[in-house]
Amino acid sequence: MAQLSITFCRQLARARRDKGMTQSALAQAVGCKQSAVSMLESGQPEKLSQETVEKIASLLGVVFESQAAQPAAYSPKSSSSSDARGFCPSAACHANVPYVVRGELLFWPRLQALSGGRHCVVCGELLEPRCPQCGAPVTDGACCPACGSARVVNTLEPDTAPEVWAAQRRRDIAEWKTLSS
Repeated sequence: MAQLSITFCRQLARARRDKGMTQSALAQAVGCKQSAVSMLESGQPEKLSQETVEKIASLLGVVFESQAAQPAAYSPKSSSSSDARGFCPSAACHANVPYVVRGELLFWPRLQALSGGRHCVVCGELLEPRCPQCGAPVTDGACCPACGSARVVNTLEPDTAPEVWAAQRRRDIAEWKTLSS
């Protein structure tokens, strides 16, 4: 499978959730494994054929990436500033602190300097230097000030109690920080 942009992969994840489908239900509908759908949604489509990704996109009503107009790709060379920053897009990463607003789980990502590398210092995921939805440069906060979209996509199962999960995750992060210092 050719490389797909993280933006496209996140569009698929959002469309699946908007349709009320679990990863397992989507996988069953297109004939693959739930773990492959999870990897696709996290930007790692290698386990799926192009045909399967096209089936997923069609089922979810998302235009397949090769047919869609793509925003200009981020190039580290275009940002020579030593203060360039990015955030980890993984909801599972301890660099992203969860909180709940009106029943919706959001994540406040810890911004990291891109000058030291392009990978998260906590989990190793590639850092996002721009908003995945509109391409605006990254700033502090859980949501993009330009388009309002959440920076880190919630990938928990829909039946997860956000308040309980967020409280437990914050305790886990505090413990992890204590152990790693």
